Amino acid sequence: MTLKETTTCYLVINPTRFPQYVNILKKIVKKYSIFQVIESKDYNHFLESIDEYYFSKSPYLLIWGGDGTAHSAINRLTELRIQHPEDKSVRSIGFLRGGSGNGIQDSYEVPSSIFKQLKTYINSMEKGYSIDVDLIQVEYDDKIEYTQLAGLGFDAKVLKLRDSEKIKVGKQKGRIKPGLGNYLSAILRTAFDDYHGETTPYNLEMHYGRYIFQGTRVNAEIKFEHFEKEYNPMIIEIGNRPYFAALFKICPHVVCNNGSMNIYIYQKMRRRTLLKNLRYFWTGQHNRINDRFAQKGKPIIENFEVKSSEISSKRPFHFHLDGDLKQVENAVNGVYSLKFNILPESISFLVPEDFYRKLHPDSLQSLT
Repeated sequence: MTLKETTTCYLVINPTRFPQYVNILKKIVKKYSIFQVIESKDYNHFLESIDEYYFSKSPYLLIWGGDGTAHSAINRLTELRIQHPEDKSVRSIGFLRGGSGNGIQDSYEVPSSIFKQLKTYINSMEKGYSIDVDLIQVEYDDKIEYTQLAGLGFDAKVLKLRDSEKIKVGKQKGRIKPGLGNYLSAILRTAFDDYHGETTPYNLEMHYGRYIFQGTRVNAEIKFEHFEKEYNPMIIEIGNRPYFAALFKICPHVVCNNGSMNIYIYQKMRRRTLLKNLRYFWTGQHNRINDRFAQKGKPIIENFEVKSSEISSKRPFHFHLDGDLKQVENAVNGVYSLKFNILPESISFLVPEDFYRKLHPDSLQSLT
Protein backbone atom coordinates (compact mmCIF):
# COMPACT_ATOMS: atom_id res chain seq x y z
CA MET A 1 0.00 0.00 0.00
CA THR A 2 1.49 3.35 -1.04
CA LEU A 3 1.19 6.61 0.82
CA LYS A 4 -1.31 7.99 -1.68
CA GLU A 5 -3.78 5.16 -1.01
CA THR A 6 -4.47 6.02 2.61
CA THR A 7 -4.44 8.78 5.20
CA THR A 8 -0.94 8.31 6.54
CA CYS A 9 -0.21 11.65 8.17
CA TYR A 10 -2.07 14.04 10.42
CA LEU A 11 -1.19 17.71 9.89
CA VAL A 12 -2.11 19.81 12.93
CA ILE A 13 -1.96 23.57 12.37
CA ASN A 14 -1.74 26.33 14.96
CA PRO A 15 -3.39 29.12 12.88
CA THR A 16 -2.17 31.92 15.17
CA ARG A 17 1.37 31.45 13.81
CA PHE A 18 1.85 33.34 10.51
CA PRO A 19 -1.77 33.05 9.23
CA GLN A 20 -0.78 34.22 5.74
CA TYR A 21 1.41 31.12 5.31
CA VAL A 22 -1.24 28.84 6.81
CA ASN A 23 -3.51 29.57 3.84
CA ILE A 24 -0.71 28.68 1.43
CA LEU A 25 -0.01 25.49 3.37
CA LYS A 26 -3.65 24.37 3.26
CA LYS A 27 -3.83 24.93 -0.50
CA ILE A 28 -0.71 22.83 -1.07
CA VAL A 29 -1.77 19.85 1.05
CA LYS A 30 -5.11 19.59 -0.79
CA LYS A 31 -3.12 17.98 -3.60
CA TYR A 32 -2.24 15.02 -1.38
CA SER A 33 -4.80 12.53 -0.08
CA ILE A 34 -2.42 11.27 2.60
CA PHE A 35 -3.06 14.25 4.91
CA GLN A 36 -5.74 14.59 7.56
CA VAL A 37 -5.64 18.36 8.25
CA ILE A 38 -6.79 19.80 11.58
CA GLU A 39 -6.69 23.54 12.23
CA SER A 40 -6.75 23.97 16.00
CA LYS A 41 -9.19 26.47 17.50
CA ASP A 42 -7.43 26.93 20.84
CA TYR A 43 -4.92 25.22 23.12
CA ASN A 44 -7.35 22.56 24.37
CA HIS A 45 -8.47 21.76 20.83
CA PHE A 46 -4.80 21.44 19.84
CA LEU A 47 -4.28 18.81 22.55
CA GLU A 48 -7.48 17.03 21.47
CA SER A 49 -6.11 16.97 17.92
CA ILE A 50 -2.92 15.28 19.14
CA ASP A 51 -5.08 12.73 20.98
CA GLU A 52 -7.09 12.09 17.80
CA TYR A 53 -3.88 11.45 15.88
CA TYR A 54 -2.52 9.13 18.57
CA PHE A 55 -5.60 6.90 18.70
CA SER A 56 -6.01 6.91 14.89
CA LYS A 57 -2.94 4.65 14.60
CA SER A 58 -1.64 6.81 11.73
CA PRO A 59 2.15 6.52 11.72
CA TYR A 60 3.06 10.17 11.07
CA LEU A 61 2.26 13.59 12.52
CA LEU A 62 3.33 16.99 11.18
CA ILE A 63 3.04 20.14 13.30
CA TRP A 64 2.78 23.73 12.05
CA GLY A 65 3.51 26.29 14.75
CA GLY A 66 6.15 27.98 16.85
CA ASP A 67 8.44 26.63 19.55
CA GLY A 68 5.61 26.57 22.08
CA THR A 69 3.41 24.57 19.68
CA ALA A 70 6.18 22.02 19.08
CA HIS A 71 6.82 21.77 22.80
CA SER A 72 3.13 21.12 23.50
CA ALA A 73 2.99 18.41 20.82
CA ILE A 74 6.09 16.63 22.13
CA ASN A 75 4.74 16.72 25.67
CA ARG A 76 1.27 15.43 24.78
CA LEU A 77 2.67 12.57 22.70
CA THR A 78 5.05 11.60 25.49
CA GLU A 79 2.27 11.70 28.08
CA LEU A 80 0.08 9.46 25.90
CA ARG A 81 2.90 6.99 25.39
CA ILE A 82 3.49 6.80 29.15
CA GLN A 83 -0.25 6.41 29.82
CA HIS A 84 -0.51 3.55 27.29
CA PRO A 85 2.61 1.39 27.71
CA GLU A 86 0.82 -1.55 26.07
CA ASP A 87 0.62 0.34 22.76
CA LYS A 88 3.76 -0.50 20.78
CA SER A 89 2.72 1.28 17.57
CA VAL A 90 5.49 3.24 15.87
CA ARG A 91 4.71 6.94 15.51
CA SER A 92 6.96 9.71 14.20
CA ILE A 93 6.55 13.47 14.42
CA GLY A 94 7.93 16.18 12.15
CA PHE A 95 7.92 19.96 12.45
CA LEU A 96 7.20 22.50 9.74
CA ARG A 97 8.71 25.97 10.00
CA GLY A 98 5.82 27.87 11.54
CA GLY A 99 7.67 29.91 14.16
CA SER A 100 10.06 32.82 14.57
CA GLY A 101 13.13 30.79 15.48
CA ASN A 102 12.50 27.17 14.44
CA GLY A 103 15.31 25.71 16.53
CA ILE A 104 14.06 22.11 16.23
CA GLN A 105 13.80 22.43 12.45
CA ASP A 106 17.28 23.92 12.20
CA SER A 107 18.73 21.18 14.39
CA TYR A 108 17.32 18.43 12.17
CA GLU A 109 18.07 20.25 8.88
CA VAL A 110 14.50 20.87 7.70
CA PRO A 111 14.55 23.01 4.50
CA SER A 112 13.22 26.57 4.39
CA SER A 113 10.37 26.86 1.88
CA ILE A 114 6.94 25.35 2.57
CA PHE A 115 7.04 23.46 -0.75
CA LYS A 116 10.42 21.88 0.00
CA GLN A 117 9.41 21.02 3.55
CA LEU A 118 6.32 19.09 2.44
CA LYS A 119 8.21 17.39 -0.40
CA THR A 120 10.96 16.42 2.04
CA TYR A 121 8.59 15.00 4.65
CA ILE A 122 6.52 13.09 2.06
CA ASN A 123 9.74 11.52 0.78
CA SER A 124 10.78 10.63 4.33
CA MET A 125 7.40 9.03 5.03
CA GLU A 126 7.63 6.97 1.84
CA LYS A 127 11.11 5.72 2.72
CA GLY A 128 10.73 5.48 6.51
CA TYR A 129 13.33 8.09 7.42
CA SER A 130 12.80 8.53 11.16
CA ILE A 131 15.12 8.32 14.16
CA ASP A 132 14.56 7.73 17.86
CA VAL A 133 15.89 10.69 19.86
CA ASP A 134 16.34 11.46 23.55
CA LEU A 135 14.16 13.78 25.59
CA ILE A 136 14.99 15.58 28.82
CA GLN A 137 12.47 15.18 31.63
CA VAL A 138 12.12 18.37 33.66
CA GLU A 139 10.55 18.45 37.13
CA TYR A 140 9.52 21.66 38.91
CA ASP A 141 6.66 22.83 41.14
CA ASP A 142 5.10 19.32 41.14
CA LYS A 143 5.01 19.40 37.33
CA ILE A 144 6.74 17.21 34.76
CA GLU A 145 7.52 18.34 31.21
CA TYR A 146 9.69 17.07 28.37
CA THR A 147 12.09 19.01 26.21
CA GLN A 148 15.22 18.94 24.08
CA LEU A 149 16.45 22.36 25.17
CA ALA A 150 16.18 24.36 28.40
CA GLY A 151 17.77 27.64 29.36
CA LEU A 152 18.15 30.05 32.27
CA GLY A 153 19.49 33.58 32.43
CA PHE A 154 19.85 35.94 29.47
CA ASP A 155 17.74 33.93 26.99
CA ALA A 156 14.91 33.57 29.53
CA LYS A 157 15.02 37.36 30.05
CA VAL A 158 14.72 37.85 26.30
CA LEU A 159 11.71 35.54 26.09
CA LYS A 160 10.03 37.27 29.04
CA LEU A 161 10.40 40.62 27.28
CA ARG A 162 9.26 39.16 23.95
CA ASP A 163 6.16 37.64 25.57
CA SER A 164 5.24 41.01 27.08
CA GLU A 165 4.57 42.42 23.59
CA LYS A 166 0.94 41.66 22.75
CA ILE A 167 -1.19 42.14 19.63
CA LYS A 168 -3.43 45.14 20.37
CA VAL A 169 -6.19 44.86 17.74
CA GLY A 170 -8.02 42.29 15.65
CA LYS A 171 -8.92 38.65 16.18
CA GLN A 172 -5.54 37.87 17.73
CA LYS A 173 -5.76 40.69 20.29
CA GLY A 174 -4.00 39.80 23.53
CA ARG A 175 -1.78 37.11 22.00
CA ILE A 176 2.01 37.37 21.96
CA LYS A 177 3.17 39.32 18.93
CA PRO A 178 4.65 36.76 16.48
CA GLY A 179 7.59 37.21 14.16
CA LEU A 180 11.35 37.48 14.23
CA GLY A 181 11.16 41.27 14.60
CA ASN A 182 9.65 41.06 18.09
CA TYR A 183 12.27 38.52 19.12
CA LEU A 184 15.20 40.57 17.78
CA SER A 185 13.78 43.67 19.46
CA ALA A 186 13.68 41.81 22.77
CA ILE A 187 17.33 40.73 22.33
CA LEU A 188 18.47 44.30 21.68
CA ARG A 189 16.46 45.75 24.57
CA THR A 190 17.80 43.10 26.95
CA ALA A 191 21.37 43.56 25.72
CA PHE A 192 21.37 47.35 26.03
CA ASP A 193 18.76 48.20 28.68
CA ASP A 194 19.11 45.31 31.12
CA TYR A 195 22.51 43.77 30.38
CA HIS A 196 24.00 44.78 33.71
CA GLY A 197 20.80 44.04 35.61
CA GLU A 198 20.65 41.69 38.57
CA THR A 199 21.38 38.03 37.80
CA THR A 200 20.29 34.98 39.75
CA PRO A 201 22.86 32.83 41.58
CA TYR A 202 22.32 29.09 41.10
CA ASN A 203 23.58 25.90 42.67
CA LEU A 204 24.27 23.35 39.94
CA GLU A 205 24.47 19.66 40.86
CA MET A 206 25.35 17.05 38.21
CA HIS A 207 25.53 13.25 38.24
CA TYR A 208 27.32 10.59 36.17
CA GLY A 209 29.02 12.69 33.58
CA ARG A 210 32.14 14.40 32.38
CA TYR A 211 33.55 17.85 31.86
CA ILE A 212 34.50 18.19 28.18
CA PHE A 213 37.17 20.46 26.75
CA GLN A 214 36.98 20.69 22.96
CA GLY A 215 39.85 22.78 21.76
CA THR A 216 41.28 23.91 18.47
CA ARG A 217 43.93 21.20 18.41
CA VAL A 218 43.02 18.59 21.02
CA ASN A 219 40.05 17.42 23.10
CA ALA A 220 40.11 16.26 26.72
CA GLU A 221 37.69 15.31 29.49
CA ILE A 222 37.36 14.80 33.25
CA LYS A 223 34.87 12.12 34.38
CA PHE A 224 32.88 12.32 37.61
CA GLU A 225 30.01 10.66 39.44
CA HIS A 226 28.94 13.81 41.26
CA PHE A 227 29.88 17.47 40.83
CA GLU A 228 28.37 20.49 42.53
CA LYS A 229 29.19 24.18 42.17
CA GLU A 230 27.70 27.64 42.70
CA TYR A 231 27.33 29.75 39.55
CA ASN A 232 26.15 33.30 38.87
CA PRO A 233 26.23 33.07 35.07
CA MET A 234 24.97 34.93 32.05
CA ILE A 235 23.36 31.74 30.66
CA ILE A 236 22.95 28.09 31.63
CA GLU A 237 21.75 25.98 28.71
CA ILE A 238 20.78 22.31 28.95
CA GLY A 239 20.13 20.42 25.75
CA ASN A 240 20.47 17.54 23.32
CA ARG A 241 19.80 19.62 20.19
CA PRO A 242 22.12 22.44 19.10
CA TYR A 243 19.98 25.31 17.80
CA PHE A 244 17.84 27.90 19.53
CA ALA A 245 16.04 30.93 18.04
CA ALA A 246 17.34 32.04 14.62
CA LEU A 247 20.22 29.61 14.01
CA PHE A 248 21.83 30.38 17.39
CA LYS A 249 24.04 27.31 17.93
CA ILE A 250 23.83 27.53 21.69
CA CYS A 251 24.68 23.86 22.40
CA PRO A 252 27.12 23.08 19.58
CA HIS A 253 28.48 19.68 20.60
CA VAL A 254 25.35 17.80 21.67
CA VAL A 255 24.27 14.37 20.41
CA CYS A 256 20.53 13.81 20.03
CA ASN A 257 20.49 10.10 20.87
CA ASN A 258 23.43 9.13 23.10
CA GLY A 259 21.55 8.94 26.40
CA SER A 260 23.08 12.12 27.84
CA MET A 261 22.37 15.84 28.05
CA ASN A 262 24.90 18.65 27.72
CA ILE A 263 25.06 21.62 30.08
CA TYR A 264 26.78 24.80 28.89
CA ILE A 265 27.79 27.52 31.35
CA TYR A 266 28.19 30.96 29.76
CA GLN A 267 29.87 33.14 32.37
CA LYS A 268 29.08 36.84 32.79
CA MET A 269 31.22 39.18 30.71
CA ARG A 270 31.41 42.79 29.71
CA ARG A 271 28.98 43.83 26.98
CA ARG A 272 31.88 44.93 24.81
CA THR A 273 33.42 41.45 25.09
CA LEU A 274 30.12 39.83 24.17
CA LEU A 275 29.64 42.02 21.10
CA LYS A 276 33.25 41.47 20.01
CA ASN A 277 32.77 37.69 20.10
CA LEU A 278 29.09 37.61 19.07
CA ARG A 279 29.77 35.91 15.72
CA TYR A 280 31.54 33.04 17.46
CA PHE A 281 28.87 32.76 20.15
CA TRP A 282 26.10 32.61 17.54
CA THR A 283 27.83 30.00 15.38
CA GLY A 284 28.91 27.82 18.31
CA GLN A 285 32.66 28.28 17.81
CA HIS A 286 33.43 27.94 21.51
CA ASN A 287 37.00 26.82 20.87
CA ARG A 288 37.84 30.25 19.39
CA ILE A 289 36.20 32.06 22.32
CA ASN A 290 37.85 29.84 24.91
CA ASP A 291 41.27 30.27 23.29
CA ARG A 292 40.95 34.05 23.64
CA PHE A 293 39.48 33.96 27.13
CA ALA A 294 42.04 31.47 28.50
CA GLN A 295 44.91 33.60 27.19
CA LYS A 296 43.50 36.62 29.03
CA GLY A 297 42.63 34.73 32.22
CA LYS A 298 38.86 35.11 31.72
CA PRO A 299 36.28 32.41 32.58
CA ILE A 300 35.68 30.15 29.59
CA ILE A 301 32.44 28.53 28.36
CA GLU A 302 32.15 25.26 30.29
CA ASN A 303 30.59 22.13 28.75
CA PHE A 304 29.39 19.13 30.76
CA GLU A 305 27.76 15.91 29.53
CA VAL A 306 25.65 14.24 32.23
CA LYS A 307 22.81 11.80 32.91
CA SER A 308 20.95 13.96 35.43
CA SER A 309 21.23 17.35 37.11
CA GLU A 310 19.51 19.78 39.45
CA ILE A 311 19.58 23.57 39.41
CA SER A 312 18.41 25.42 42.49
CA SER A 313 18.23 28.97 43.84
CA LYS A 314 17.00 30.81 46.90
CA ARG A 315 14.73 32.99 44.76
CA PRO A 316 12.10 32.26 42.08
CA PHE A 317 13.44 32.24 38.52
CA HIS A 318 12.33 32.04 34.89
CA PHE A 319 13.56 29.47 32.40
CA HIS A 320 12.52 28.20 28.98
CA LEU A 321 11.72 24.75 27.59
CA ASP A 322 12.12 24.57 23.80
CA GLY A 323 11.67 28.37 23.75
CA ASP A 324 8.47 28.24 25.85
CA LEU A 325 8.82 30.52 28.90
CA LYS A 326 8.24 28.98 32.36
CA GLN A 327 8.85 29.94 35.99
CA VAL A 328 9.79 28.11 39.18
CA GLU A 329 7.42 29.64 41.71
CA ASN A 330 7.20 27.24 44.65
CA ALA A 331 9.97 26.67 47.17
CA VAL A 332 10.71 23.57 49.24
CA ASN A 333 12.49 24.48 52.49
CA GLY A 334 13.27 27.88 51.00
CA VAL A 335 14.81 26.46 47.80
CA TYR A 336 13.45 26.74 44.24
CA SER A 337 14.66 23.92 42.03
CA LEU A 338 14.62 22.30 38.58
CA LYS A 339 15.47 18.62 38.12
CA PHE A 340 16.62 17.17 34.79
CA ASN A 341 16.79 13.50 33.78
CA ILE A 342 17.52 12.00 30.38
CA LEU A 343 14.98 9.71 28.69
CA PRO A 344 16.94 7.78 26.04
CA GLU A 345 15.39 7.36 22.57
CA SER A 346 11.92 8.17 23.90
CA ILE A 347 10.35 9.79 20.81
CA SER A 348 10.65 9.26 17.05
CA PHE A 349 11.35 12.25 14.80
CA LEU A 350 10.66 12.26 11.07
CA VAL A 351 13.83 13.67 9.46
CA PRO A 352 14.97 14.75 5.97
CA GLU A 353 16.69 12.16 3.77
CA ASP A 354 20.07 13.90 3.83
CA PHE A 355 20.05 14.03 7.65
CA TYR A 356 19.10 10.33 7.79
CA ARG A 357 21.83 9.35 5.31
CA LYS A 358 24.50 11.17 7.30
CA LEU A 359 23.44 9.20 10.38
CA HIS A 360 23.30 5.95 8.36
CA PRO A 361 26.22 6.01 5.88
CA ASP A 362 26.57 3.00 3.59
CA SER A 363 29.62 1.75 5.49
CA LEU A 364 27.51 1.32 8.66
CA GLN A 365 24.53 -0.49 7.15
CA SER A 366 25.48 -3.69 8.98
CA LEU A 367 25.06 -1.85 12.32
CA THR A 368 21.43 -0.84 11.72
